[in-house]
Amino acid sequence: MASNNEATLAYWGIRGLTGALRTALAYCEIPFTEKVYSGFEEWFIQDKPTLGVDFPNLPYLKDGSKIITESSSILLYIPIRAGKRELIGETDDKFIQVQTALGAIGDFWTALDKLCWTKGDFEKEKEDAFTQGFAKTRLTNLNNLLQDREWICRDLSVADFKLLEVVDLIHDINPSYLEAYPNVAAFRNRIIEIPSIKNFRASSLFLKVWFPKTMAAWTNE
Repeated sequence: MASNNEATLAYWGIRGLTGALRTALAYCEIPFTEKVYSGFEEWFIQDKPTLGVDFPNLPYLKDGSKIITESSSILLYIPIRAGKRELIGETDDKFIQVQTALGAIGDFWTALDKLCWTKGDFEKEKEDAFTQGFAKTRLTNLNNLLQDREWICRDLSVADFKLLEVVDLIHDINPSYLEAYPNVAAFRNRIIEIPSIKNFRASSLFLKVWFPKTMAAWTNE
């Protein structure tokens, strides 16, 4: 149970859409506990109809009397709550730059998510994606972009937390896929060495199973 100073992050017992949120909470040093849903009835029948927000959904973040839904909104709320607005862009131009990066990274994430949930031949689709398909193209673009910068928008932002999820997922699928993209690999090494993030990744709140093992083609379990 969360204390008065803790937030509660509610989701299924997988990493899924919460990875960047967990990293943001860790970096912003907001203590949090988990509300883990283990069955559809508990969420869809019991809690969702009574959550008391306009758009009830998982994940949600409960912070005192506030409940924020939609992972994209939660990712913006966390830095605001922590007084670290620089993570979402302190100027209008920087805010748009961060939002643009989040959109592009989100597209990459969606394609990888679709791959891991395929009903077809995962091994074949995986090799195709990384040798001649969407993953190769997007990794090449990211590698070029990171050639002269440490962070995707030059200054550390929530877009980097989202990008870490993409790169971590690729690393977990097969670490060798990053070998041809040294700037992307260096980005991952750099961000996971930030002390607050490093400590979080060594804790029980860092989840290594990405998707439900009974439903997805690949889960890292």
